[in-house]
Amino acid sequence: MWNTLKEIRKFTPKAEVDRILGVSPVQIKNRPSWYYGGGFVLHYSPVRFRIEGIQRVEYGEAGEYIVGGWHFPDVDTLKMELGLTCFDAEDAAPLEGDIVDGIISYQSTFQEVRQCAARHALEYHSEGETRRLADDQIVFQKRWIAWNQYQLYFHGKSRKTKVTGFHFVQPE
Repeated sequence: MWNTLKEIRKFTPKAEVDRILGVSPVQIKNRPSWYYGGGFVLHYSPVRFRIEGIQRVEYGEAGEYIVGGWHFPDVDTLKMELGLTCFDAEDAAPLEGDIVDGIISYQSTFQEVRQCAARHALEYHSEGETRRLADDQIVFQKRWIAWNQYQLYFHGKSRKTKVTGFHFVQPE
């Protein structure tokens, strides 16, 4: 599904995405997000938009248009990342191929992705940590590296922590 999904253009109507992917998605809790199986959650916008300077300019008719999504290889991580308390799907799985063709996969470590991003310094990338409230304390949740249309997640502080999920934005 990933090879097909990453070719779908941003703001493609949901009905067309459903036809292309050929699955019956399940909406996630009153959100504009749908679970498509295999660990993929796709996010939709009610309008098309473009950014002009610092302004968001909406255009076209109201509807459901794909903007991006997430992939998590296991249901527990998917539930945690999306803040879900109950979620019935049990079919989440790692991708069979690469996340970024020939560059990044679920076997890539934080250090490898960081070095790869540094080698491609002309392309946008940044990194950071996310923390969350647990048992009345702020605790480490994950490290991340944002690179072009991807935000790659690493649930561990070690340089050798492997990719544990990612967010992506559809190509324009």
